[in-house]
Amino acid sequence: MADERKRRWSIALVIEQWAPLVLSVGSAIAISLWAPSIVDQFTPEGGWSVVNLYGAIFNWSAIQTGFAFGVYGFVVGKNDGFVQEIRDKLAMRRFLAYVRRANVGGFLLTVTSLPLTIANPPITTAYSPMFFIVLAWFALFVWTFLAFLRVAYGFGKLSSVRDKPEFYGA
Repeated sequence: MADERKRRWSIALVIEQWAPLVLSVGSAIAISLWAPSIVDQFTPEGGWSVVNLYGAIFNWSAIQTGFAFGVYGFVVGKNDGFVQEIRDKLAMRRFLAYVRRANVGGFLLTVTSLPLTIANPPITTAYSPMFFIVLAWFALFVWTFLAFLRVAYGFGKLSSVRDKPEFYGA
């Protein structure tokens, strides 16, 4: 039990658990600090396209949500082998919590991207209400992307473990 508590609060675990949120907030702060320069890039002279930003993030959110949902279905539905052996362990509960969060975040990102892709609101002024709406939406994208990476990495580790072959005796 004491070893489990030590592992639970290791540096790697803290990074694993909090990195998506911390980097999401950090990206929002960085964008806020350089808002005038960034908003200038979304003008016709700047060359960046807000329409393409909305569309790209919408497309990516749909893909990552589908993947995360597939991972959840696979892991929850697998009732044999290695997955069954670790089903009641803390690491598996933690992994399934990450998958659920990635699914919810991806779903929220997809749903919030719809009005942006349909209406294509311009970002013309730094620190305007629309700027902060798009900033919050982009921070959600950063969080869901990193949560997706965390799930993909964990699933890669989980799926790389081979089940023991059946032994029929000799």
